[in-house]
Amino acid sequence: MTTTPLVKLDEIYLKREDLNITGSAKDRALIKQIQNIKKEGLKNAVISSTGNAAISALYFCQQNKIKLTIFVSPKINPTKLKLIKNKSSEIIQSDQPISDAFKFSKKNGAYFLRQSTDPQALLGYQSIGQEILEQLPNITSIFIPVGSGTTLLGISQSLPKTIKIFAVQPANYYPVAQIFDTNFKPETESITDALGVKFLPLKSKIINSINSSNGSGLVIQNSEIQEVSEYLAKNNIITSNEGALALAGFYKATRNKFNIGKYPVILLTGAKR
Repeated sequence: MTTTPLVKLDEIYLKREDLNITGSAKDRALIKQIQNIKKEGLKNAVISSTGNAAISALYFCQQNKIKLTIFVSPKINPTKLKLIKNKSSEIIQSDQPISDAFKFSKKNGAYFLRQSTDPQALLGYQSIGQEILEQLPNITSIFIPVGSGTTLLGISQSLPKTIKIFAVQPANYYPVAQIFDTNFKPETESITDALGVKFLPLKSKIINSINSSNGSGLVIQNSEIQEVSEYLAKNNIITSNEGALALAGFYKATRNKFNIGKYPVILLTGAKR
């Protein structure tokens, strides 16, 4: 696994997980999960994905000659769907992609690449925290865009409790952040497209990790995400809106005078698609 760079912008640090092989932090988990598939001697896998995880899984499954079936929602980002279709014909659209992928796994004996219920995924995400500690030993806080929360939980397991963890979510989806932040206006849609998850198996553990680090949660409006995205682009950092979301969370925490410390890290989780 190639180490991703930590880039300083003004007085903050950007962890460029969008520069992984397939363009997202999902590579961290998928590498570990595919290794486990091979260890178990399986030849088939199934995944439910909003895009990035499927793109990553396709790459590593093809590298290891594992057949992959992909379940996606009809609402999937068209650009991501096109990228997936260019490399696989095993795609099934479903209104209940997670449930249908689980049923497929049971019926066909396929390894279910669901990160929120697979300990191997957490091990993969721990490597992000380990890298950051090597790159910036003085890190004081980290801002993470949260969907299922698996990335946050994995990173938290490899960081000292003195480093504050901030979960950042958009104003159309905030099951974790709303516990800490009520200063927002709910929105029906978001310009982020990779974070909506109906069921959070890890929710209590995520909240405990945030609390034990003395961190918090932040809910961000579309207008704030857009503004930050344009700012990043002006600085030649082309990344996903999820990354812009995390940075917008940092700015909101700053406005609210949170104790962030001198060395905050913003996780840029995916490439712009």
